[in-house]
Amino acid sequence: MGVPAAAKRSMRIIALPLTRATRAPNGTHTHLTYYHFVTPKPKDEKRQGWANWATSKATDLWAGFGKAPEGSWKRKTFLYGERIVDRIDFEELALKSINPSLAPRIFRQSEAKSSKEPVMPTIPLIYPGTVCSSPMAHFRSLLEKRTPRHRKGFFMWMFIAPLTAPFMLIPVIPNLPFFFCVWRSWSHYRAYKASAYLEGFLDRNCIIPEENAELDKIYAKYAPPITPSTSSSSFAPSPPPYASHPPSSATTPSAYNDKPFSDLDTDSTSKPPNIPPVSDSEKFDLKSEKAAEAPSRLLLTREAIPELVKLFQLRPDSSFAADVYRALEQARLRMERKKNDA
Repeated sequence: MGVPAAAKRSMRIIALPLTRATRAPNGTHTHLTYYHFVTPKPKDEKRQGWANWATSKATDLWAGFGKAPEGSWKRKTFLYGERIVDRIDFEELALKSINPSLAPRIFRQSEAKSSKEPVMPTIPLIYPGTVCSSPMAHFRSLLEKRTPRHRKGFFMWMFIAPLTAPFMLIPVIPNLPFFFCVWRSWSHYRAYKASAYLEGFLDRNCIIPEENAELDKIYAKYAPPITPSTSSSSFAPSPPPYASHPPSSATTPSAYNDKPFSDLDTDSTSKPPNIPPVSDSEKFDLKSEKAAEAPSRLLLTREAIPELVKLFQLRPDSSFAADVYRALEQARLRMERKKNDA
């Protein structure tokens, strides 16, 4: 059973739990979940605002850097830039991918009286019911944490950008530090607006959690084996198993190294994920001391991604596959960092 046609024409949120919940020293519970936001395809692709036009031009320019000859400064800049993208929190990359102009509107009460459209749309939040409980609490806490962070990042990088003016004196090579600061500021701004936008829907109870049986099957099929010897080292980077689309340097996460990422999200209050198939007595319960003290681990392997793309019938130009590869790798590295800091 795939995704209904009506659902594909509206906005959807796909929740993919990456790690099971564990108890932190401060008493809070930590786990990671990747949220992918699917917005409808624009009705008129030729009509777009200046922001979308500028973004499209910048993307084409960056892709051109990736096609430059090996050893050239453009190619080296591209490879270094891709490594920087790999280091950006996958939560930020997911939020900044939302285009509010293609997503449902948040109507005000004054508009609702004269508008023929529904006052508030319904946005499904699809998740694997056998792996975790409703992710609404975690989703809300994530947005509450991300909104001020991205607002601060937007202003910080905007103020740093003018300080890169001396680099304009370097001949031939453009002022890359300036463009980097502008890009980071724009990225934080997009994530900030998207986070505030989603909080508006949460406040109006427009986001409805929906369990998906097919997603449960994928988690059961591609769950890492539970053995005493299982550790985070068993999830070492491996070449991504792209199914129908070959990897390209513009869409595939580049090689990672062992530098630390940001800490785990500690604002979650949702039930910890379970790895099926297990009996009812073996399921992880957030109130269980045994479950809370068990080491965190990945819930999904990279081989599941092609089937996830097929299940949700995502567009060929979707960044879903590359984003999930990146999220899984970041989750693995964050768990290693947490283990080393313990």
